[in-house]
Amino acid sequence: MFGRKFSSNIRRKKRMITSAIILLVVFLGIGYSAFTTDLSINGTLNVSKYDQTLYGVLEKAAKKGYALEYTGEHHDSFTVEPSKNIYYWYAPSTTAGDTLANEILDKNNVIFANHCWQMIRTTDTGGVKMVYNGEPENNQCLNTRGNHVGYASRTTQSMSTTYYYGTSYTYDSTNSVFSLDGTVTTGTIQEGQYTCRQTTSTGTCATLYLVDTLSGGTTYYVLPLNGNSNYSQFGALQFNQQYNSPSYVGYMYNTVYPYKSSNGSNWGVLIQNTTPITESDYNVTSNDATYPFTFDSTTNMWTSTMKQDSTSASIKFKVATNNDYVISYTISSEANYDKAYFYKNGTELKNDSGSKTGSISLAGLTNTDEIEVKYSKDSSSSSGTDSVSFSIGTPMGDPIDNRYQFGNSFEYTNGTYKLKDTIKAEIGDNLNNNHYTCFATGDTCSKANYIYYKNSTNAYYIELENGKSVEDAVDEMLYNDNVNTTNSTIKTGIDAWYKRYMTSYTSQLEDTIYCNDRSQSNQSTNGWNPNGGSVTTTLNFKNYNSNSDLSCTNVTDKFSLVNTKAQLTYPVGLLIYPEAYLLTNNNIRKTGQNYWPGSPYVFSSGNANGRYVSTTGNMNSTYLGYTHGLRPAVSLTPGTEYASGSGSMADPYVIE
Repeated sequence: MFGRKFSSNIRRKKRMITSAIILLVVFLGIGYSAFTTDLSINGTLNVSKYDQTLYGVLEKAAKKGYALEYTGEHHDSFTVEPSKNIYYWYAPSTTAGDTLANEILDKNNVIFANHCWQMIRTTDTGGVKMVYNGEPENNQCLNTRGNHVGYASRTTQSMSTTYYYGTSYTYDSTNSVFSLDGTVTTGTIQEGQYTCRQTTSTGTCATLYLVDTLSGGTTYYVLPLNGNSNYSQFGALQFNQQYNSPSYVGYMYNTVYPYKSSNGSNWGVLIQNTTPITESDYNVTSNDATYPFTFDSTTNMWTSTMKQDSTSASIKFKVATNNDYVISYTISSEANYDKAYFYKNGTELKNDSGSKTGSISLAGLTNTDEIEVKYSKDSSSSSGTDSVSFSIGTPMGDPIDNRYQFGNSFEYTNGTYKLKDTIKAEIGDNLNNNHYTCFATGDTCSKANYIYYKNSTNAYYIELENGKSVEDAVDEMLYNDNVNTTNSTIKTGIDAWYKRYMTSYTSQLEDTIYCNDRSQSNQSTNGWNPNGGSVTTTLNFKNYNSNSDLSCTNVTDKFSLVNTKAQLTYPVGLLIYPEAYLLTNNNIRKTGQNYWPGSPYVFSSGNANGRYVSTTGNMNSTYLGYTHGLRPAVSLTPGTEYASGSGSMADPYVIE
């Protein structure tokens, strides 16, 4: 009896204490839902705060099988050492993984800064990286949302100082028109201004233009804005409108060495020096008297009309003087003859199967040797006649060699390049390590050319001057400390978007690294390597192959607010290929639109290529001048909490 009464008293005291805590919490204005209470048997009260951080959401998702912990190399901040685990959404590439991916897409939705976002991963400082997913409708981020305002492909427009330009704009979604806002003026045209290309300050337009850079004269590169952008992205842009140099794989770039190409026909050739001889110098006979060979003294060619329905035709001859000879032959293009055989005194010298033109050198012939040239045809050929012609030249003198010279290095003195260890080559020859050339028969020039890639018909090269080498050029394009001075096309768009919508939220974003990894995965073997690279191997960047490595190789590729060698204006960038790759299942990545992450792929013959995510979520690549979706990425500061929501599309986490 006493025991039951004692227990009852304890329970009453617990309720009284708990009630007091609740009243205190309410009095202080602290939401009760953020707390739990626990009273031990000895009367100790424990009050703990619920974890309502987005970092905690992903941490819990990892425990439930929706996310994984990253265990590779990483360093997300330029100044702060890693202190937290990285968790990322993940579903395998299986049928079961497809189901899991669809569940994840209804758990990773956030409304922040009046925009929808999808959480991708946490950072090693405790932040959460998210990718843009459009504007909310009725405080929801459903995938049934319609189009909204966004960029179209960068282009050129003629601009006038009589047009009005604004520092901002207003968009009327009901009527789908823009009007200028901010400081609106005429006169001097400045980068970053908006214009309807109208001479009135109060006009509206369906397409607004963001002024990028001067193209020439009164023409400017512009980024058009309209209301036709898919909900999941803020328009579609080229990564870089130019893509004819490795420089353009950069999120920012500086020195550009644009490629040039050379057709192999102007490299010069090794010419056999032959002198045609006359009909009297040898005797020509035919195996068919009906179709004799006749001599044309103008062309020094023997020609015969041959029956296509015969199985073969041949000529025989003997030379008048002992010497070295060259026979050149041609079968007309309509001919069904498809094989040419050469015999000397009955012994086969050469069999040109399937060839209609060719030649053969016959050394040391005497007037007693009999040469026979026999042509055979496809047995299925139709009847009729065709022609064959040949010429004989003698003697074979010294070859005429007007091939260009190629060196493996150079000396530079008084404004002149002099090639070293040269060889002569034709377009189809193996250059080995002889990539430098003046494209001349000589070995000196004021500007040198470096061939980094070639095929059987064309060579691709960059032009060098002022004593620069290929090492200098690669360093200036990809690695030099001042490599980041000019915005890429996509960075121009991202910065303008941020300035328009996000500047008042900067304090809620962490300064994380946005990596634009330009390190080469095959630096020792491609044609840009001066110590023996192959001119048939492309320049492959780090993310050429599937890669889940979140580390960033070079300091000049670690874009952040505080890195003076890769300095951002705003704390915003792009997802990188490894982040998208870690998600694994295409359903997590796909939006139904192609969009850019920020990772270089290759520089091939003349095109800089980057990675993109396809409409179906595949990880693909294309040249950087192609137009794909623009989806900015930001990272919320460590400890960011949500005020409401469950993370679904219909009920996103809301960040106040």
